[in-house]
Amino acid sequence: MRDDYSEYEAPIDSFELDAKTFVSVSDTESPRGILAVCGIPDAGTLRCEGDDWLLVLHEVSDPGNMGTLIRSAEAAGARGVVLVGSTVDPWSPKVVRASAGAVFHVPVWQIDSLTALRNAGVRVIGTTSHDSLSASAPESLYSADLSGAIGIVLGNEAHGLPADADVDSWITIEHRGRAESLNVAMAGTVMAMHISHIRTVRGGS
Repeated sequence: MRDDYSEYEAPIDSFELDAKTFVSVSDTESPRGILAVCGIPDAGTLRCEGDDWLLVLHEVSDPGNMGTLIRSAEAAGARGVVLVGSTVDPWSPKVVRASAGAVFHVPVWQIDSLTALRNAGVRVIGTTSHDSLSASAPESLYSADLSGAIGIVLGNEAHGLPADADVDSWITIEHRGRAESLNVAMAGTVMAMHISHIRTVRGGS
C-alpha cells in the first residue's frame, strides 16, 4: 500500500511491507516497525571562521562512539564534525541511531590529515588522557585558551591521538580518581559542553 502525503512541504511516500520483507531489509534483530529511507545531506565546503569550532575525530572506529560524539557536537553548537583518516562510516545505521538524528543537523566532513585543517586557518588542539612527555605537558581543559576558530581533536579508542600529530597544542581533562582515561565519547562530550558554556558566558557578558 502506498500513500502520498502531499500536504507536507517535502512529500513523503509510505509503503506497508509484509513482516518477512520488513525483517529482511532491517539491520536490527528486533525492529520497531518503522524504517525510513532518506538522502545523505551535502555538507558543502568545510568552513571554520570567526568564533566557529569543530569537533575532529581522528580514526574513531566505534559506531556508538561516533554517533554519540556527533550528537554532542550538535547539542553544543559546533560548526561541524570533521573525520580524519580511517574512521567508521558516519552514515552506517548504528552511527545514525546513536546520533539520535543529529547527523542530519550538523555538517560532517572527511579529510585526509590534520594538516588540511591547519592550512585552512584552524587552530588545532589535540587531546590526551594523561600528562605524558610525548604530549608536551598538556594544559587543563579548564584553563586553556579555547577562543577563535579551533578544532578539538579526539583520537582512536585504543591508541588515542598519535604523539606526533600535527596539532598546535594539547589539552587534557584532569582526573581526580584512579581511572586511566575516559571513554572517547564521554571525554568529547565533556569538552564540547565546556566550550559551549564558556562561549555562551563570554557572548552574554
